[in-house]
Formats: sequence, structure tokens, C-alpha cells
Amino acid sequence: MAQSPMISVPLKATNEIDWVEPLKRYIRDTYGDDPERYAEECATLNRLRQDVRGAGKDSTSGRDMLYRYYGQLELLDLRFPVDEQHIKISFTWFDAFTHKSTAQYSLAFEKASIIFNISAVLSCHAAAQDRGEESALKTAYHNFQASAGMFTYINENFLHAPSSDLSRETVKALIHVMLAQAQEVFLEKQVADKKKPALLAKLASQAGYLYSQALEGVQENVT
Repeated sequence: MAQSPMISVPLKATNEIDWVEPLKRYIRDTYGDDPERYAEECATLNRLRQDVRGAGKDSTSGRDMLYRYYGQLELLDLRFPVDEQHIKISFTWFDAFTHKSTAQYSLAFEKASIIFNISAVLSCHAAAQDRGEESALKTAYHNFQASAGMFTYINENFLHAPSSDLSRETVKALIHVMLAQAQEVFLEKQVADKKKPALLAKLASQAGYLYSQALEGVQENVT
């Protein structure tokens, strides 16, 4: 069966930041504690942030680095106020599609951008699969589904998008693209398994509907 090329999402780029000094300053000024006691933790967070800047679009290690850094941001969010009034760090990210830069002091912006890149890496890994192999079909299917799930998380948890690639309209369109491609991959698997024509027709219809939803979302986003 001929394979149609799959669409992957480009990653957002970001500028370097420094976590160490703002965190140490806050610990010293707010708690009166010796910030050097936490030097190793601060340095680890800084290294993780630097590592995610070089996360490869189709690299499993890059995906894992993004997950680790996001996990640290979740823990940080529970303990420290990272905003313009407290721990003030300017997070600059570039739109994945327009490449326009946006700077915010909001940790939510940093988190949303990291999740966007996790979604993008998952889509790239899925699109890069040679779907002639059954294991590659499964990998592509699960990664497209996972990418859609992460984009859905953005839409459900980050309501104020400072850049167009994080807007509800854009993310919704990306969700539809990922789900449509997952459905197409699933259809390919059923064709390879020689399933009954009635089932294949139903699956193809579902894939077509999802692609029409994706197209509608993209068209709305550019008009």
C-alpha cells in the first residue's frame, strides 16, 4: 500500500535564560536562607533548560529531556512564585510557524511552550516512521495519538495564549491533524491485515471526516 507523507509540527525555539541567580536571590531575600545550600539544584534546573534548547525533533532523548524539564517546572510551580513581581525571569520563545518572538515573565508560558515542543517531537517521531513495518505503524499511531493528547492538554490548561501557535484555534487545528493522521495509520494497519471492505470503508470515512475538521481549522486560522 502506498504511504502518504505525514505532517509533523515544527518546534518552538527559545533564547537562553538563567535560573540560578533569580532563584538564589529569592531564597536569600524571602527566607533569609543561604542560597548556596541549593546551588546544585539550581544548577541542575539550569542545565535542563539549556538541554531542551537543543532537543532534536525526532530524538527520543530530546523528548525525555523535555519531559524531565517540564516535571521540574511543575515542582517549581508548587514552591516558588515565578512572575513579574517575585522571581522575575523573561522567557522568550519564537512562534513555531511565524518565528515571531514573544517574551513573558509567566511560568505558565514556559510550561505551555515546553508541552508544545513535546507534542511537536512526538509528531516528528511519528511522521519519520517507515510504515511498511508493523512495529513502525504502531509507533506512528501511538505517537500521533500522544501528540494530540498533549496539544489537548495545552487547550485545557493554558487559556491565555501570548503567541499565535499557542492560541486555542491553532492548537485545535493541530489536534485534528494529529488525530486524522493517527486514524489514517490505523487504516493502513487494517488494510495490511486484509480486514473486511465494510470495516475499511468505515475507517476511511472516519479518517476523511477528521481531515476535513483539520482543514476547516487551518482555513479558519489563516483567514
